[in-house]
Amino acid sequence: MTDSRISTVDQLFEVLDQVVGASPRGDRSHASATEYWTSLLTTPGHPLAIQLPDEPLVDWYERGLLGQLDGKRVLDVGCGGGRNARWFAEQGATVDGIDLAAGLLDVVRPSMPAGVTLSALDVLRDSLPDCQFDVVYDSGCFHHVAPHRRITYLRRVLSLVRPGGRFGVVTFAAERMETPSDLEIVTSGDTSGGMAFSLDDLRGIFGALTPVELRAVRAGREGTFAPDFLNAGLFTA
Repeated sequence: MTDSRISTVDQLFEVLDQVVGASPRGDRSHASATEYWTSLLTTPGHPLAIQLPDEPLVDWYERGLLGQLDGKRVLDVGCGGGRNARWFAEQGATVDGIDLAAGLLDVVRPSMPAGVTLSALDVLRDSLPDCQFDVVYDSGCFHHVAPHRRITYLRRVLSLVRPGGRFGVVTFAAERMETPSDLEIVTSGDTSGGMAFSLDDLRGIFGALTPVELRAVRAGREGTFAPDFLNAGLFTA
């Protein structure tokens, strides 16, 4: 933004982007964080450097809450190493996975099943797929979006869920960890490594959708990614 008075919402967002971007723990949903995510997700022993699908994802499918996935279109937002994209494809879905970490996607792309397309892009700023999906799923991207950019996220991402389709999200759980307030983040720029949300937070933020289930991730289910510091929400459009 040039040195001018703020007169539009976009200009206000650009100013807040600069505040958050100037912090060492600032905007990790921006393309400037590409190397950070590639390094993190390829670190041996890191909890996210795995290929297991999320516990609630598997549970929702087995209980029929996701509906039939065979032949359906899925968007995996912040797909990382493709662990959930892979699982969706194994259920017969056609999957578009999007993530900032271009280097990581280059590494994992050759091992992805047929039906998975991985694209490096910024979900808040780059052009998104020009279609709607039966399922849009976000595991761990949303809680890195700066507070003012949630508005951008909701406008762009939720419009990609077809009427009657499902939107699923997994975030840090405010019931299990301390989290800065939105005011603290937009004034300091420090996102504190990711924000945490209570189940009530998720119900309110995604209030344009109908809740199907909001719950804590249940630790201990074999063959799934199930840390006990996460919350999960499933909604229908």
